[in-house]
Amino acid sequence: MYDLVVVGGGPAGSSCAYHASKNGLKVLLLEKHKVPRFKLCAGCLSKRISSHLPDGWEKLVLNRIKGGVLGYAGREDFELMNDQDIAYIVDRAEFDAFLLEKAQEEGVEVLQECEVLSIEANSGKCKVVTSKGSFYGDFLVGADGFYSTVAKALGYKKSKFFKSLEFFTFGDLVEKVIIDIGWVKRGYAWVFPKGDRLSVGIACREGGDLSKNLFEYAKTRGIKIDGRVYGWHIPYMERERDVFYGAGRVLLVGDAANLTDPLLGEGIYYAVLSGKLAVQAIAESPSEPLALYRELLKGLVSELVYAGKIASLGYRFQKVAYSMSKKGILKHYYRLLTGELSYRELYIKGWFYFLKELVSEYANIYNYLRR
Repeated sequence: MYDLVVVGGGPAGSSCAYHASKNGLKVLLLEKHKVPRFKLCAGCLSKRISSHLPDGWEKLVLNRIKGGVLGYAGREDFELMNDQDIAYIVDRAEFDAFLLEKAQEEGVEVLQECEVLSIEANSGKCKVVTSKGSFYGDFLVGADGFYSTVAKALGYKKSKFFKSLEFFTFGDLVEKVIIDIGWVKRGYAWVFPKGDRLSVGIACREGGDLSKNLFEYAKTRGIKIDGRVYGWHIPYMERERDVFYGAGRVLLVGDAANLTDPLLGEGIYYAVLSGKLAVQAIAESPSEPLALYRELLKGLVSELVYAGKIASLGYRFQKVAYSMSKKGILKHYYRLLTGELSYRELYIKGWFYFLKELVSEYANIYNYLRR
């Protein structure tokens, strides 16, 4: 019998298990795969995550990002660099293995290659039936990602997600990333450094021929697709009702809870933070952890709602978003990545730039008609 059973050994699950064990709980973590394992992800950590990670994570950094290039539809580019780091690139296999190792060092019992088949939860305990037997805990945290078995058992069904394609090739961008909009509806394309390689991909919320779009995008950037192209899904939320909190003694964290940035699909920051907050809810309110968990997540969820508003406008008016970025909004986004600015503040600033853009456009039309 355990105090807590965590399903999933990614950043959300390892973070949760690590902090739970530090709080004196007897913790079992169940991971479906053998770690380390290949993980599809650009591996970009915003700088604001730094204070939420165990000591020693810096040794995993492959690239320190100080800025980047924003492009529009293969026709326009502009570059903006920062004096300080705004993000870090890691290899997800190494990063996930590091977090899991830290959890084990803290006393977490880890069972790998263990597939969860079903769960049962009542007012007294939680039962987890797996390919290696059944396990019991006072509480259960589902940290098993987009295809979460725990979330499905609670009746949740993913309805909002990015469809993504990614491939890897050799190259070196060193301190910058490339983000391109205008290639797909409600989405973006990217080129991220990864040590001596490049991660090249495209993601969108709507249907379409992503393979064709990726090929054309890579060609425009002078990159040849000479290896395997991988596909995966990234969940996102736009409104508070999109969040899967859990039920009773079962809490959901990270991608399993839909806690992913709807603008660019960043998930690691929210995974690590929600895992930490789930432990706080269990430790401080063991009789009703779900109620406290909802309360603790309010600030984070509010931020993602504002991110959703920005994404909705930005992806609908991509040319305007590009122009606004050139005129100053991108530097404020960098401040968000470093933790100096909130999405709410960025949203307010965005409206200021949008109105300036609108006035400028009307002025252009007026001057044209006066000719």
